[in-house]
Amino acid sequence: MDPQVLISISKLSHTYAGTRRNPGREALKGVDLDIAPGEMLALLGPNGSGKSTLLRVLTTALVPTVGAVRVGGASLQQDPAAVRRQLGVVFQKPALDGKMTVGENLWASGLLYGMGRALLRDRSRQLLQAVDLADRVDERVDSLSGGMSRRVELAKALWPEPAILMLDEPTAGLDPVARQEFWRLLETLRDGGRLTVVVSTHLLDEADRADRVAILHEGQMLVCDDPKALQRQLGREILTLSCDDAETLKGEINRTMGLEGIVVDQALRIPLDGDVSLDEVLRLFRPKIRSLTIAHPSLDDVFIRHTGERLSGGFTI
Repeated sequence: MDPQVLISISKLSHTYAGTRRNPGREALKGVDLDIAPGEMLALLGPNGSGKSTLLRVLTTALVPTVGAVRVGGASLQQDPAAVRRQLGVVFQKPALDGKMTVGENLWASGLLYGMGRALLRDRSRQLLQAVDLADRVDERVDSLSGGMSRRVELAKALWPEPAILMLDEPTAGLDPVARQEFWRLLETLRDGGRLTVVVSTHLLDEADRADRVAILHEGQMLVCDDPKALQRQLGREILTLSCDDAETLKGEINRTMGLEGIVVDQALRIPLDGDVSLDEVLRLFRPKIRSLTIAHPSLDDVFIRHTGERLSGGFTI
């Protein structure tokens, strides 16, 4: 296995079994992806895109229908235990006992790894300091805020000193301030450059923090690259025209000015790469335009370009 590749995913597909009334659903379709040591990769997509299925495969919770996965040289299909030893996982649904204290939750988790009492105390202290919860050790989890509870989850995932941290929608249900605190903490933990992070998210600002973002849609991985590089590929700016008949306006602007656009949510979005006169656009088409905005490309624009749909605003978690 290439030493520059920590996780290798090849031709990965998975179909959930169906019933007489409901046919099987193909959740992943021929996914190929290599992840480097120390990299943060974001799996970006709405519900049903396949990102959670891919994480379930990578955490050995699901055996794929077709394809191969190797993690740190170990085959997921042939030696899942060797794969699990490299992982720390923060699940989307909480996995804490609310009636126990922060310290008790960590202690119980450490016992699962067969640690002695002295090592348990030292490691618990280190982890609580790492997630900035040392002063909360004796507080019951159900008394904590949502953001603090997620930090306890993160501490549990770091117990085995994993090479790879898997995060499934880690900030779901958190308010904006708690989300920002969670990501600042994660970036601090990654400062050493040794921790590889794979995170699934439907939030654009979270994906924008990653070294690379893989966009999934209907089980297919459409593109994977540096988020800034993906945005630059669309041009310098995106012109958005709100109008009553976006499809007709799209054809007229293409014939008249040679500009290619895409219609989304009854608006015409046009990537601009060269010098385009907005005065000229208004002179020719003002009666048909209700409003005009121009902005730098975002990951939402990247998603639209590859899928024809918006990621933000159209899906819920």
